[in-house]
Amino acid sequence: MPRPLLYLFAALCSFFFATSDLAAQKKKKDVCWVCEEDPKLMAAAGIVNHGPFPFFKSDSQEVQDHIGARNLKWLESTHFRIGCDLKPWKIPVPDVKAYRAELTLLAEKFPNIDPKKTKTIDRWLRLHMMAERMETLYADLLQMFGWVEEDFLKLPPEEVFLEASEGEWKAHLNDDFQTRPVRTENFPGWIGIGRYMGMPMKYEILMLQYASDMLEVKNHYIGHTNSHPQRWHNTWRTQDATEPVSRSMWFAISAEAEKVKHDQHMHNALLHNVTINILDGYMLYLVEAPVWLRVGLGHYYHIRNTPKYNFYDLDEGAAEQNRDSKKWKPDVRKIVAGDEAGSFAELGRLRSFGDLSFEDHLVSYSKIDFLYATHPKEFAAWILQLKTNPNFTNNLDTQRDAMRDCFGWTFQKAEEEWKAWVLETYPVK
Repeated sequence: MPRPLLYLFAALCSFFFATSDLAAQKKKKDVCWVCEEDPKLMAAAGIVNHGPFPFFKSDSQEVQDHIGARNLKWLESTHFRIGCDLKPWKIPVPDVKAYRAELTLLAEKFPNIDPKKTKTIDRWLRLHMMAERMETLYADLLQMFGWVEEDFLKLPPEEVFLEASEGEWKAHLNDDFQTRPVRTENFPGWIGIGRYMGMPMKYEILMLQYASDMLEVKNHYIGHTNSHPQRWHNTWRTQDATEPVSRSMWFAISAEAEKVKHDQHMHNALLHNVTINILDGYMLYLVEAPVWLRVGLGHYYHIRNTPKYNFYDLDEGAAEQNRDSKKWKPDVRKIVAGDEAGSFAELGRLRSFGDLSFEDHLVSYSKIDFLYATHPKEFAAWILQLKTNPNFTNNLDTQRDAMRDCFGWTFQKAEEEWKAWVLETYPVK
């Protein structure tokens, strides 16, 4: 063989094996086709990375390795860290129009998405869609609570808390506090407050397909031997703190365990539970809002999306809710017309999810709907007072004081205003 041809053959072989190696590496890595993991595209869309990152009790890679979920995908956005193992989902014909509209908006950020040709939402696309939906929820709650992003950016970033957790917690945060811009008026003065609506680190979500994986995650990391959905407050145990200090809020769910078939069912589960997590973490996880307010706010956001798929909070180990509503407003109107609604005072006395009747869930939703729709500024002040009261309690006296201070109402007056509004605005059917 002549020398030039020999050199050409060797060059072609080198090129073939090099490109084969690159293709194999790319296939092995399973690069996200939505964003192509392009730094500029991701940054413009508010995507930080596809992992690994801190998550739950360890990190995303350790969780994935522990349960052996090969299809588990990860994404970190501006305010969330999300894992998703959900199967690809085919869009039903009646839902094509709505999904095409949603995908068209998402395609403005990610040009690889073709809304007209997308018939099935695969794992990567489901992950990006859920991240976009959760960022929309976060923005809505930020506005509901009366703030803008810049208010929280004056607080320490995650790195400061990570460094503090490895050394002298209070001393490190005190030193950092001296260099921070002056906090927005009405922000609480405690040092542990962070950028994520008050929490030091981003909100975490884990969507698993299989019940067995959910069981393993809960059993291994928190000692719960069931596959039910779970909200969890992640903490640090630092060297100079006698009690654990807040790190992040986590929510996990299994589609198989909860018989979730439709994508909007999963969407609603996230809306309900992540809303409660954000409310719990609002201005730092030091005191929980009254139980009726927590479920009412969760219902408010998932019903606004669709009332077809509902989520009812239960005490640990309780049986599933055996009643449901697909027409929340007409059903609430019937309860009010029949003078069967729990009052603000009666709801305020309830201490656990198990104390709420089915009707209490509907009424709690409606009272949040009423307060926010009619008095948004007072509503924001009311939430803030309940979450930052110096007694760190949500008892009935605290709720009564907050209602008087923020709305200028007694419980009886609030009740009268709510009932009149329901009868005037909610449909009969």
